[in-house]
Order: sequence, then C-alpha cells, then structure tokens
Amino acid sequence: MSVDFNDANKAWAEKLGLTYPLLSDARRQMTKAYGVLFDDPKMAEDPQRIFAYLRAKRAWFVIDKQGVIRYVKTSEPREWQPPNDEILKVLSELK
Repeated sequence: MSVDFNDANKAWAEKLGLTYPLLSDARRQMTKAYGVLFDDPKMAEDPQRIFAYLRAKRAWFVIDKQGVIRYVKTSEPREWQPPNDEILKVLSELK
C-alpha cells in the first residue's frame, strides 16, 4: 500500500515485476489508522522535513486470516528494511 495514486503504484509494480496490484491510500486513511503517516503539521514548516509531511513511513505488516497483526516493523522512508527471512519466519509460523 502506498499514499501514491493508482497510476504511480501500477508503474512501480510493473518496474518491480509484481503480478498483483499495489493498493493506493491517497486519502491517507489506512496509513493514519496504522500509525505510519507523518502528519505533524510542524513538519510542513520545517524545510528539512517538509519532504516527508503526509508521506508514509516504510512499514511491513503481517496480518493473519483473522485480521490480527502478527508482525510490524517501521522505519523512516528509504532507511532500514527487515531481512526477508525475518518476515518469512513469521509467515511460516502462521501455516
């Protein structure tokens, strides 16, 4: 999911070779609900931070079939991302 519009998500998915659609949260409802939206208005006043205002943190969620969040990792945009084996371990435990 991204706060970008559908066309941008489609282009990104094609670039990555994904065979499934990426979801758009242009209204920022889900990113806000999951606590990963940079929505502090003070950011808009700071030239060093305005680029991130109303953007989403980089986040990974594993949600089981019952809708329970089983794994969460967040980071600033373009920073650390969890190792794939960490996420794969959580997914294998859900089987």
